[in-house]
Amino acid sequence: MSRSSYLKRFSFLSLQSRYLCSQHQWKQPSEGRDTGIRIYNCVARKQVPLILSNDAYATWYTCGPTVYDFTHIGHISCYVKLDIIQRILRHHFNVNLVTAMNITDIDDKIIQKSIESGKPWHELSRFYENEFWSVLKQLNVQEPNIKVRVTENIPRIVEFITRIIGKGSAYKGNDGSVYFAVNTCRNYGKLQKTNIDEDPEKPILGVEGKTAPADFALWKAQKCENEPAWPSPWGPGRPGWHIECSTLASMIFGQQLDFHAGGLDLRFPHHENEEAQSCAYHGSEQWVNYWLHSGQLHVKGQSVKMSKSLKNTISVGAMLERYTADEFRLACALSNYRNAMDYSDTLMETSRNTLKRLKSFKADCNAYLSGKKQGAQVEASEMLGDLERAKNNIDACYKDDFDTSCSIGVLLEQANAVSRQINAGTAENEKLYTSSCLDAVAAVQNFVQQQLQILGFSLVEESRAHVMGAATEFDLEGLVEDLLQSRRLIRERAVAGKNKELFQICDELRNCLRQHGIDIQDHNKGTSWQFSGNKQ
Repeated sequence: MSRSSYLKRFSFLSLQSRYLCSQHQWKQPSEGRDTGIRIYNCVARKQVPLILSNDAYATWYTCGPTVYDFTHIGHISCYVKLDIIQRILRHHFNVNLVTAMNITDIDDKIIQKSIESGKPWHELSRFYENEFWSVLKQLNVQEPNIKVRVTENIPRIVEFITRIIGKGSAYKGNDGSVYFAVNTCRNYGKLQKTNIDEDPEKPILGVEGKTAPADFALWKAQKCENEPAWPSPWGPGRPGWHIECSTLASMIFGQQLDFHAGGLDLRFPHHENEEAQSCAYHGSEQWVNYWLHSGQLHVKGQSVKMSKSLKNTISVGAMLERYTADEFRLACALSNYRNAMDYSDTLMETSRNTLKRLKSFKADCNAYLSGKKQGAQVEASEMLGDLERAKNNIDACYKDDFDTSCSIGVLLEQANAVSRQINAGTAENEKLYTSSCLDAVAAVQNFVQQQLQILGFSLVEESRAHVMGAATEFDLEGLVEDLLQSRRLIRERAVAGKNKELFQICDELRNCLRQHGIDIQDHNKGTSWQFSGNKQ
């Protein structure tokens, strides 16, 4: 082996050795608020205490989309899962969470789409960005507090790169681009175990102009005059992918973040490279305290993730033609945020049926509290005892790495127990009466609804808003109540006269309402109704 080859292999093995020695090193915040949550940490490779360094607020940065095409459900599932966690932190643990997200509005894919379509790249990126925010709204995903575009912050990115070069962690390659020198990062590879060099014997200077295969671009030199470019000390060009998030997150939150989130596919190389270059810029050992990675969505039966490049995507619009936003949200919650999600009709039907059960619980409670439904005597002490246990169990679920699947199970158990008591009687049982423990039933109903709101479910409220549309002054509920009152009178006459034709009219009216997403249920003291969310 030649001396140069030996030195290259020795350098690679030394770097790999440093990686192996440092792979499990994670520095727990020494001061701050201990939330009581145990959260999975990809650096420590285990659950660790979630400690927030600032009592006043917590910082959260999410990698935003590269806006070159329509949003598909594989992509948006990440944002729904992260939205659920953010809501839990805000509304269950009372964390003042400040969130930010970038929009990558210049990229190879955007440039290629511009060439193929003949449309200016900036018009394309703005169109697909608007579509992305629209999709978030449709799925009830809260927008970040702070939104930043890459192209509006190029000078900051240039300054960020300049400082990294000044610290000896980056260099200009022979192709005019600027590269980060991975061998200057002592802890490179701490987020995900990886072989940082496919072949230590390959030529030092390749066609990309970098000095080591693992080095990555901070600044991409302009290849031709027609390619979008911005001025820099190294010549015209544009930012590399990884440097964008490091610059923008540091611009907003400074030298350390509490949370940095994205899909599991971003952990390497994107997040690994972000951490490396940000530590170099700030002169720190740990830039992000807690990395959160959501599991990928697969179409059931396929081993690969849903991806535009693989052409196996389902658009959000196509999904919403068959299922509601709440049904998709519940499917995400049932899979837990770190788990892969196998999308299928079976999964979505399970989600739909689970939501129906929760809606039926609310309808049972409303009918019982309004006196329209009689039931067996409700044991308030037992019900309130179960309620207290449910509160503690849900808190434990959330403290166990945001286990939403577990919390949904607790809510279902609570709802089923109360519904069983409410529906225990029949009209023929003379001992049945409306219980004096109405407050206990109302307390459980409030609790279940509050928990669903925390998780971002809109349920009945969203359906009513959708049906009413822009006619905000139209009293839809009053209209339905009047229709049901008329139907009740017809039904009473049908019962008194055993008139089959009148019974048929009542059934036809029920079916008509169902076609418009309104389900009705007859009780011995009246008729209750709810929006099913599913028109027939």
